[in-house]
Order: sequence, then C-alpha cells, then structure tokens
Amino acid sequence: MSNEKVTELYGEYQLMMKSLVESDDYYQHLMKAIDAGNNSFSLFNRYFEKKIDLRWIDAIEKCIIPLDTIIRNPRKFIVQEEEIVPIERARKITAESVRHLAQHTNMIARVDGDRVTPSQILNVFREESFEIYENRFIFTLLRNLQRFVDQRYDVLFALDNDESMASLKMESEIDNGRENIVYKLEISTKSTEDHREGDIKETKDATAFQRIERIKRIVNEFAHSSFMRDLQGCTPVRPPIMRTNVISKDVNFRACLDLWQFISAYNEVGYEIIAKETDEMVNDEYKEDLYRIFTTNYLLLKNNTVEEENIQGKIRKRKIKPKMLKRLAEELVLDYDMEEVEIRKVFVDELKRVSKKKIAGEEKIRGAITRALDAENARKAEIEAKRLAEIQRQKEIEKRRKEREAARIAREKQLEKERIAKEKAKAKAKKEKELALLKAEKEKEKLRLQKEKERQAKIAAAEAEKKRKAKLLEEQRKAKLLAIEQEKKEKEKLKKQQERERLAKEKAAQLEKERAVKAKQKEKERLAREAALQKEKEKAAAAKQKEKERLAKEKAALAEKEKLAKEKQKEKDRLAKEKAAQIAKEKAAAAKQKEKERQAKAKATLAEKERIAKEKAKEKERLAKEKAAQIAKEKAAAAKQKEKERQAKAKAALAEKERIAKEKAKEKARLAKEKNK
Repeated sequence: MSNEKVTELYGEYQLMMKSLVESDDYYQHLMKAIDAGNNSFSLFNRYFEKKIDLRWIDAIEKCIIPLDTIIRNPRKFIVQEEEIVPIERARKITAESVRHLAQHTNMIARVDGDRVTPSQILNVFREESFEIYENRFIFTLLRNLQRFVDQRYDVLFALDNDESMASLKMESEIDNGRENIVYKLEISTKSTEDHREGDIKETKDATAFQRIERIKRIVNEFAHSSFMRDLQGCTPVRPPIMRTNVISKDVNFRACLDLWQFISAYNEVGYEIIAKETDEMVNDEYKEDLYRIFTTNYLLLKNNTVEEENIQGKIRKRKIKPKMLKRLAEELVLDYDMEEVEIRKVFVDELKRVSKKKIAGEEKIRGAITRALDAENARKAEIEAKRLAEIQRQKEIEKRRKEREAARIAREKQLEKERIAKEKAKAKAKKEKELALLKAEKEKEKLRLQKEKERQAKIAAAEAEKKRKAKLLEEQRKAKLLAIEQEKKEKEKLKKQQERERLAKEKAAQLEKERAVKAKQKEKERLAREAALQKEKEKAAAAKQKEKERLAKEKAALAEKEKLAKEKQKEKDRLAKEKAAQIAKEKAAAAKQKEKERQAKAKATLAEKERIAKEKAKEKERLAKEKAAQIAKEKAAAAKQKEKERQAKAKAALAEKERIAKEKAKEKARLAKEKNK
C-alpha cells in the first residue's frame, strides 16, 4: 500500500474517532490522566540504500551513438589475390594478366599470327574485406564492453533491494483514581523498494537501474550484429591502441577510444551501500494520537473484563499466603525485649531482599539490551561479510582473468616465434632457389644482350650511311638557296637608296616653308607682349597700394592671432604632456601584455611542436610497420609466384624429357622392326 493511501485512510479514521469521542467527558478525563502519567517513547528509523556510481553509465551512454554509426557504416578495403591458373580456369583477363604474360613468355603455348594462346595465365581476384585495424579495434571494444556491463549488471540485480525500517516503543504508567494502569506498545515495520518495477515515481530522467538495463540491451544487440559476425575470426587488438589517422581524427572513433581508456582504468564495483539511521523525538500531535490509541485499548480491555459473578465454567483457584510486614523501626527500637543484633539482622535481611529484586530487574534489562545489541552487531557483521566476500570474489575473478590473459599472450608469443622461425627457414630456401634461378636468367639475359648489341651495331651503321647522304643533299640545297637570297638582297638595297634620296628632297622644301611661318608669328607675339607689359605695370601700381592696406590689416590681425595661438599652444603643450604620459603608461601596459601573450604563444607553440613531433614519430613508426608488412607480403607473393613458375618450368621440362624419351623409344622400336625385316 502506498504512503498516500495510508495517509488518506488514517485521516479518515482520525476524523471519525474525533467526531465520536471528542465531546465525551470521561474520554477527556482519560486523555488528561494519560498525559499526566509517566510516559516514555522511542521512535527509530533506518534506511539502506544502494548508491550507483553513474560515471560508467554516463561514459557508455555517451558512446552509444558513435558505436551505432560505426557499426552501421563499417570501413572496408579491397583485397587482391593473384594466382596462376590454366587458361581454361581463368575467369577474367585483366591488364595485369596481359602484362604478366608479356613478362613470362614461357606460359605461351602457341602463336598463330596475331593470335596468342597461353597455357597458363595470371588470374586476379578482388574482394571486399573488413579486417582493418580500426574495425578490429571496435570489435575488441564491444567484446570488452559486453563483459564489463554483464559483470556489474549481475552483481547489482543479485543484491537485495533498498530497505527501510521503522519501529515505535511506548511505555506508560498512570493512576486513574484507585486504579493503576500499565501500558506497553511496540510495533515495527520493514519495507523494500524494487527499482525495477514500473509503478515507482520517476524523475525526468530514467532511474539508474532502467538505464543499466537499456545499456545491457543495446550492447547485446551490438554484440550480435552483422558487423560482429563478419569479424568473428579476426585477431583482437592489444593495448596500447595505435593512434591511426582515422582513430585520431574521426569524431566517432575518438569517442570509442575515450570509452576504451575509461573501462580499462575503471576497477570499481560500480555501487556502494549507504545506511541512514534516525532516532527522533515524538512531537505533540504524534503523542496525542498515541494517547488516543492507549484510551481505545484501555476501553477495549475494560469492556471485555468479566465480573466475578458473571464468570461461567470452571475457575482455577490458587491460595496466596500473605506475609507479615516488618514492623517499623520505631516499634522495633521501643521493644526492649529485642536486642540490637536482631534489629540489625531484620534490616539487613530486608535490604538484601530488596537489593536482590532490584539487581534481578536490572539484569533482565541489561540482558534485553545486550541481546538487541548482539542482534544488531550480528546483522552489521553479516552485511560487512557479504560486502567483503563480494570484493574477494571480484578480486578472484580479476585474478583469473589476468592469468588467462597472461597465458593467452604467452601462447600467442610462442606461436609467433614458431611462425617466424618457419618463415625464416622457408625464406632461406626460397632465397637459395631464387639465386639459382636468377643466375640462370642472368646468363640468358647476357646472351640476349650480346645479340642485341650486334643487331644495334648493324642498324647504327646503316643509319650513319643514310645520314651522310642526307647531309650532302641538304648542303647542296642550302648553297642554291643562299645564292638566290643574296641576289634578292642586292635589289632590295638599291630600291631603298632611291627612296631615301626622294624623301630628303621633300623634307628640305617643307623645312623652308616652316621657317617663314615661324618668323611672322614671332613678330606678332613681340608686339602683343609689349602692350600687355604696359597694362601690367598699371595694374601692379594699383595692386601695390591695395597690398599695403591689406598688409596693415593683416599685421594687426596677425598680432591678435599670435596672442591666441600662444595661449592655445600652451594648452596644447600641457595636454600633449598629459597625453604623452598616458600613452607611455598604455604602451608600457601593452608591451607587458604583449610580452605575456608572446611568452604564452611561445609556450603553446612549443607544446604544439612537441605534440606534432610525437604524432609524426608515431605516424612514421606506423607507416614503417605498414610498409614492412606490405614488403613482406609482396615478397611472399613474389616468392610464391616464382615457386609456381619454377614448378611450371620443371613440369614443362619433365614433359619435354618424357616426349623425347617416347620419341627415342619409338625410334628404337622402328629401328628394331627394320632390323628384323
């Protein structure tokens, strides 16, 4: 039942009880008597809560979308395999096949004009592959992530749910007239809360348990995707992770690298148990409610108490022998018949009896308290033992995992050593075979080059003879063309001389005409200048007078201006000094700021250079490794090809020997038949 339902039901009960008994005088009398009595209360609450570390949940949720993007769009490359096959098994003839056949003419079976029929040919197979380093990194990350989530999911959901416990104790002793009432109430409750149920109140975000279930479901879907099936047999990557261009620069792969580093460094269980305890005081409203319950129980008891005369059936009878109370000390002292020793003995016996009774009551209380404390300590010890056992179990699991990992790494190293040793042995044998074949090929090439030199020498001699004849014809043709060109130049020279003489005569006549025109023009200009000079003198006299008047006015104005200018200059000088001081301060501050910025930039530049240098070094190492792997692969392919060619040659040579042996056998048989005839 929810807290809201309990509150609602108790509120209705409280209203109903108040309406029934609030106006009754006897009920009010009982409530006052209880309030005046000796009452003690004890209200205790304890809460156990599992607190989940949300860091690992947040880290995984942050990487879900990048992982989904990579799995939906995996990177791939084209794998090319080459194989020499018989011509009837060739699927497709490519340019590589033709080039290879041109370099290995021993594979040509027959040539009919322009038609070439090979016996064997290079067949190139191309297919897509996902087994690149980046995809193997994501494959290994998903396997580690699935194991990481499963471990914490199993531990969290195997534990008990959150618990809350509440207990109330009340002890009362009151006097109601001649009646003494003793009342004891003890009640406790224990409840659990299941975070996996759907009826609990949720905040805007899902609860941690629901987020963990969602993460587990998504990771399991990733683990059973087609991407993981395609890479099932690939080799997992081992740390440290290589920072390839894709892993370093692609946003999705960077997020996956961050997740790898987080789960590798995270060694915690993922949760902790928090115990909260409160020992509260009972407030006045709560006391009033408890007094009402006390009154109700008292009325219930009194209502069901049967009077002696109304008892039906058999009654158990038990005799109680009353004991005589000891007389008061005064009476004992006044009784002269009793000695002091006897009086002391009576008092001592009575004190011992009371003391024993008191000690027995205290022992019972101490025993109850001790039992309660022992039970609480035992419960805490059990919780601590469970926690320590869980920690020990996790350590054992981690230890076994590390041992398995170490054994696997040792096994892989051993296999790698054996593989390298085998490859070295094979490479050595292949190298020896290659050297022998290379030597034979060199001899053949030497003979071919010798023949080629002789052929080239003959061709060069014929070409030299042709060039000599062509040169002689070219010299004769050039001589004829030179004579014709010389004759043309002489004629052209004569024509140019005649043209120059004609132009000189025309130029002299033109110059004479221009001189006459210039003389007339000069005379006119002289007369005009003299008239203008006279007018200018008159104007200059009038202007001189005006200038004197103007200068006098300007002198007075200038004196006034100079006075104002001096005052302005003084003000400007003062402002300039202040401005210069301010500028000097600003320059000093700016220079200081620039120096700080320069130092910061220099520091940042140095750090950036160091980072770039490290990245370049890493990239060089990666490229060197890739290049070495590629060279090794090419060498292996070339060695394989050469081995196949050698086998083909050996097979051809064997077939040729068999053919020759068959022909010899036929020839012997023929000769034997002829001899017999």
